[in-house]
Amino acid sequence: MKQESFEPVTDAEVLRQAIEMLAIGNVAVHRAQASNRALGIPNYYSIGGHVVSDREIDDKSHRAVQNV
Repeated sequence: MKQESFEPVTDAEVLRQAIEMLAIGNVAVHRAQASNRALGIPNYYSIGGHVVSDREIDDKSHRAVQNV
């Protein structure tokens, strides 16, 4: 299926609103991640096509520091 092209945003107000919504979303995600960590719930990410948790990332970092 061919992807349809789109028109770039030229309205400064629309761009400002989009940036504001992006910032609100980023704050919400960071708060949720911090809350999960406080409750001992891992956060999952897709890195290079592989699903990993922040606990796995922390464990690998911790082991790398110990091996130095």
